[in-house]
Parts: sequence; C-alpha cells; structure tokens
Amino acid sequence: MATGLKICGLTRAEDLRACAALGVDAIGLNLWPESRRFVEPHDAAELLAATPGADGLVRVGVSVDASLSETERAIASLDLDLLQPHGDAPVEPYAELAARYDIGWVWVVRGTPALERLRVPEPAPRWVLLDAAVPGFGGAGQRTDWGFAAEAVEALAPIPVWLAGGITPSNAAEAIATVRPAGLDVASGAEAPGASAGHKDHEAIAALIRACRGPG
Repeated sequence: MATGLKICGLTRAEDLRACAALGVDAIGLNLWPESRRFVEPHDAAELLAATPGADGLVRVGVSVDASLSETERAIASLDLDLLQPHGDAPVEPYAELAARYDIGWVWVVRGTPALERLRVPEPAPRWVLLDAAVPGFGGAGQRTDWGFAAEAVEALAPIPVWLAGGITPSNAAEAIATVRPAGLDVASGAEAPGASAGHKDHEAIAALIRACRGPG
C-alpha cells in the first residue's frame, strides 16, 4: 500500500510545480512568522494561484498559536483543506473551526507521551502527526522515536498516523518499513544540504516519492 507524502515549508513556485508534477499528496504552508520557512498568506495565495496542478494537492496551513480570526482568513484566502495547529493553545477551538468550514485538521503529537493517556480531541483529526520534541515548534530535522511511532500507529488506529522528524531520502524507506505510517511529512529532508530554508531539492522530492510508492 502506498504511503502518503507531504512536503512542508514551501516558499517558491518552482518547488510547488515540482510537487504537483512528481505526485506529492500534500503541501504545508508555514504561516508562523517566526519560522525560517514562513510565507505571508498573501504571497502564498499568489503562489497557489499561479501554479498549474496546485489544485490537486492537499493544502495544509501550518500555524503556531494563531488567533482564530487569523486562521479563518487563511482558510478563506488559501482555500485550505487542513489546519495543522502547533503551540501551547488548546487544539479544540481549531478543530471546531475546521469543522465549521467543512475541512479537516491535523493533531500534532510531539515526543513520546504515554499512549495510554492520550485522548483524541473532538472533533477528531483527519490524521495524527508524530514529530520530535525539540525546543521551539517543528522537529528541527531531529528524528522521531520510531519504536514509539510504530506503537502509536497501532494504538491510535483507525485514525491515520503520519510521521515527521528527520525524514530524508536515505532513511524514508526504512522509516516506512519500521513504523508503517499512513504518510511522511518532510521539510528539511526535502532540501539540499546548505540550501536556504524553504528551497526544495527536486531530486530529493522524487526520491521520497519512490520510497513512498514502493517498487513499480
């Protein structure tokens, strides 16, 4: 069974075109101003409007403790399919906002919390994203505990579980075989070493697609 692929932190039209052409499933637009991959909502809207094939990509708005009014504006201006809230604010208001607009949301679980104590928020997320626990928000390219992630995939079923944190073309196939996630979420791992944040490496994206799709 094919594994989904989300490329997060897109900032350039050529990278968005590559995602559409290569068969990426979802893209993440980072709407948090303190991120190195931040894109202004107005610029993101222009980016999407000018990119052939972008309509076929699941659009995920990534935010950190954004106000609900800001989030509403992003949903409307970017025609978002999913919200991915990070931060210290409770997730339930974002989940309710997503439901009001008839879109989904992504529940981010950082680190290795006790699975027996996890309670899935309501309305339920479209999928769960497992990420490494590091200072700040996002995995910072640090690998998530794959042993924990494999247990989480089973414990949280039937909700799809996606894996983030330190995924690269060189370890994507191993991550899929070990964790059996519904999808991979990649930001820095889709960028060439030394490249500016947000500047994606199209060969890396193609390699990630091959890992996710499997032989043939």
